[in-house]
Amino acid sequence: MPIEKPLPLMVGNKAFYTLTSYGPVDITVDVPFTTDEDIEYGLQMTVADMGGTLDDLDNPDWVAEHFDGMTSKEQVVDEMRKQMAGMAAQIAENQKVVKCVEELSKRLAQSVPPQHLEQAKQAVKMRFAQQLENDGLTPEQFLMRSGTTPTQLEAMFDRQARQMAEGDAALSAYAHERKLKVDEQEYSRLLGIPAAELQNVISQACAAGQYDGLHEAALQAKAGQIVVAECNCTYNHETEEQAHARIAKYHQMEQMFAERFGDDAEADSEVEADGDNDKTGFKLV
Repeated sequence: MPIEKPLPLMVGNKAFYTLTSYGPVDITVDVPFTTDEDIEYGLQMTVADMGGTLDDLDNPDWVAEHFDGMTSKEQVVDEMRKQMAGMAAQIAENQKVVKCVEELSKRLAQSVPPQHLEQAKQAVKMRFAQQLENDGLTPEQFLMRSGTTPTQLEAMFDRQARQMAEGDAALSAYAHERKLKVDEQEYSRLLGIPAAELQNVISQACAAGQYDGLHEAALQAKAGQIVVAECNCTYNHETEEQAHARIAKYHQMEQMFAERFGDDAEADSEVEADGDNDKTGFKLV
């Protein structure tokens, strides 16, 4: 049975948390292996976005026209391999942030109050609704295509809300213990706010009575950067065999989805192919 943690000290609506330890966290991150299949898929998506096919890469003139400074298929493949290796490294770095916060959250000495969990859940739902809108999907379409039930979706919201709330709580506790400070000039870097929009964002936050929340978010971001910088990280490099097994499992899931939804799944794939060819994130031109 998990030990029931006490609630934090509350001053108004602000909670004050502590951690059982403030030392470096220990994490392990996975670095994916780039297979030839990954590279071929990336090339397919890239040349399709240019109105071509993989066969066009055998034409030096076509390559020179579409890829700056390149005249051969070999050069394009090498560049794709380099970019995919860079993406694998970036995936690992992104894992570090998430895993560091997860480990820090385990050190919370208090539990997050129910009202704060509910606030986090509403934020998660708003983010989910925005993503659906961006993807042009209704909630009903998402449930059907993902094979998710409303109960499972609600459980997902609960898990993500708790993870978010506990992560924020742990970072706030860490920032308080380390006596971290932030000023408004750091908001752009810490929160990803364009410098030209910073004063407008601050003014809007003040008008809505949310300036303290904006400041706390910046403080948490600064704490997170320090936690990541000081962590003890072990890199687990995926083997080629593990990569092939991962890809095979992905294709198996694709096949199951196609069998389940038939023509609808095929239509969805066509829409994705027409509307979002840059799934690899590669820019070779």
